[in-house]
Amino acid sequence: MEPIHYRGITQQDYPQVSSMLCEIWQFDKYLRDADVIRRAGLAFWYNYLARQNYAEIAEREGAVLGVLLGHCASLPFPPEHKGFEKEARRFLREFSKSGEGRKFYKAQTRTAKYERRLLAPYEGKFDAELVLFATAPNARGLGAGKGLLSRFNAFLEEREARRVFLLTDSFCNFGFYDHLGYKRLGETEGLLGIEEDGKPLHFYLYGYEV
Repeated sequence: MEPIHYRGITQQDYPQVSSMLCEIWQFDKYLRDADVIRRAGLAFWYNYLARQNYAEIAEREGAVLGVLLGHCASLPFPPEHKGFEKEARRFLREFSKSGEGRKFYKAQTRTAKYERRLLAPYEGKFDAELVLFATAPNARGLGAGKGLLSRFNAFLEEREARRVFLLTDSFCNFGFYDHLGYKRLGETEGLLGIEEDGKPLHFYLYGYEV
């Protein structure tokens, strides 16, 4: 079996990465129309791309195993930044035209509200962000995630960026960050309007010293 290969992201990777995100986040639990799911994946993917200036994937034999997007405050955004923002808005408009799309979009705006609440006490105290970090379900335990994080930390160290933050929630495997030495700095809970059990999610702010 070939070793895991790490490289920068190209536009040809976008469909595979957005499809992977749809699977990880289980969009099909909340969205029934396959085209709406596809548009949702692309909308969120471009939205994350618009927030990063570091992007890398882990792959093996042409299959994407994981993706990491980061932001270093001391560096400019890439030249494609405005294009990413434009594409994110376009896909969000198309995605929210359907009834189920609008409901899901509102859930994401509520998520952003909870995240702003967590970050407010720490404004100006971080110089980097782990914007997006995800590994494919069939890649768990292969070391791709740790490899991506290690390479991102090395990138930040070279640029003397020391304090990193990330935002996550109880829907994700947040215990992974505890295991890697990230410190939980804040926690809040809230309802998004799409919960099947009616119980609120927990939202977390983590910090890490490179």
